[in-house]
Amino acid sequence: MAKAALFQFNSFRSRIIVYVVLLLLLVLGIFFVSVTDSTYDNTRVVIDDTLQVGREVFDRLIAEREANFKVTFRALAADYAFREAYNETDFNTMLSVSQNLLDRTENADMLMVVDYDYLMVADTMRMHSPESEFPWPYLLEDAEEDDNFETTSFIVLDDSAYHIVAVPILTPLVDGWIIVGQRLDSDYVNSLKDITSTDVSIILESDIGTGKPVATTLDTQQIVELSNEYNVYFAGESQTGMFNLNGEEFVSLRTPLVVRDEITLSALVQQSLPDALAPYRELEQRLIVLFALGISLSALMALLLGRSVSQPVLSLVSRVHKIEQGDYSSEAVTRRSDEIGQLETSVNTMAVGLAEKEKVRDLLGKVVSREIAEELMEGELKLGGETRRATILFSDIRDFTNLCEGRAPESILEMLNDYLSEVTSAIEANKGVVDKYIGDAVMALFGAPISSDLDTSNALHAALAMKTKVDALNARNQAKGVPLMTTGIGLHTGEVVAGNLGSSNRMNYTVIGDTVNLASRLEALTKQYGAGIMVSEDTRNESSGFIYRELDMVRVKGKDQPVRIYELLGKEGEMADSMISNISSFEQALAYYRNCRWDEAEEILQNLLQQDLNHKLYTLFLERINMCRQSPPSENWDGVYTFESK
Repeated sequence: MAKAALFQFNSFRSRIIVYVVLLLLLVLGIFFVSVTDSTYDNTRVVIDDTLQVGREVFDRLIAEREANFKVTFRALAADYAFREAYNETDFNTMLSVSQNLLDRTENADMLMVVDYDYLMVADTMRMHSPESEFPWPYLLEDAEEDDNFETTSFIVLDDSAYHIVAVPILTPLVDGWIIVGQRLDSDYVNSLKDITSTDVSIILESDIGTGKPVATTLDTQQIVELSNEYNVYFAGESQTGMFNLNGEEFVSLRTPLVVRDEITLSALVQQSLPDALAPYRELEQRLIVLFALGISLSALMALLLGRSVSQPVLSLVSRVHKIEQGDYSSEAVTRRSDEIGQLETSVNTMAVGLAEKEKVRDLLGKVVSREIAEELMEGELKLGGETRRATILFSDIRDFTNLCEGRAPESILEMLNDYLSEVTSAIEANKGVVDKYIGDAVMALFGAPISSDLDTSNALHAALAMKTKVDALNARNQAKGVPLMTTGIGLHTGEVVAGNLGSSNRMNYTVIGDTVNLASRLEALTKQYGAGIMVSEDTRNESSGFIYRELDMVRVKGKDQPVRIYELLGKEGEMADSMISNISSFEQALAYYRNCRWDEAEEILQNLLQQDLNHKLYTLFLERINMCRQSPPSENWDGVYTFESK
């Protein structure tokens, strides 16, 4: 009772103010929450894209550096003076030559020369003595397995990561290697940050999953927390993760650089979530201010509106109560010229119209088609059922389930509505009536409830127009990235029972009978024969001016009598001569097939198949010929194919 009293108002003006403000609060609240959620989701998408770009830039720079080092030091390894110095095995001379080369090589920070026995010849870092063993023999083992005796990798030396390239010394066989490397230090990762606008860290991982940054763009405290939080979450394939570093959330993307028993080194590309959200937070503040102003202004406008509406509304309420009771005789006195006055006039007009259209409104609530409604109002349509000769059209979108896969429901609904609008306009433009929509399928009537001598012709024109409309829709959809649609259309002409089916309180005008069932079966058979529009022999015989291709004689499921089926290809005078020739060739092949002359039929079908005019149709009959050869039909075979399923 307390809740009911809470929303009871003695003043219409108060009700308007409270309801308007509450509604506005609800709408603005939903809008604000939606914007906030969308903002966060969009920000994550942007961050993920930024991290992907950062990783791609990092990989590209690494690849370019490798290529530059290989080109430079291939030429060096082939240089006669260098090989002479190398062959003299004078360590001081080789060190001097190596240091000179290093000084002249852009982006190179270390250079080593190793002989074929993995012994040091020169080291510009001066960390390894001559003839000492090369400390990373697995790198040279990798080089020996390479077709060019080259390798690239990453090493950690004196707590610094290096990107190295090994190039062979050929005399002309492999006699050693030149090892050149670039330090991945703070200057390097800061240059990447300038390019990608993301933080970059080079992480040395331990065998227990922890990580130690050897170069990073993060500050000191963030480096400490990164080392503590980096764990097995990032083990395995590259993936994203969230880090909270010194109170700031970072979205991180890991890229393995080298994963070996000896060393695991990764690059971590990171984007600050608060920094990415900063522009949206400012937008949220502005929205809050705008919402507050909007609510205040709406309350004021509701107050003024309530004052100007309350009295006329009370008068109209009294008038409407009388109309509810069936009293259409009284008339409201109009004293105003504004919208309220127009409303009073409209109520008076409505009362007159309701009295005159009471019966019509009751009938219109039981039918759906405009044509049917007009017939009902004119009194020319019998209630119940009657036998009519009509042409029934069924159409369906092929593989509609696959078209919908992975698409949002709103997108599917928009795509389907666009399609149904186009095919409906084609049907109605040719004097057809859409009986019902069955998902993506359409059932249309030509000859009910209104019939004419051109019903069958109109149905065939409609089918061709539907195909043209769908082709035009596909052309527009292709430009928008919407999947293309292929339709199958089946038509059959015959006797149907047409009338209002249902109950006394709810009726639906439709048609039933074998004609309807066969039209539906023909639409389904378009898949089997690769035909766009399939018609029965009855439909073909009742129209002229069209070009057909006979497809088969079939028994559809549920019927014993065979039906000759045709493919509607177009209008006479609009078909290319080559297509007319192919139609004649296929009909000849069909005649051979029905007379069990498999070789002659196969030869024609193979020729047609090479032209790829109707791949599925020709392939279908070639498969049947092979089956007939393996299991020859009986002597009284009539050439009819029986379908066991719909």
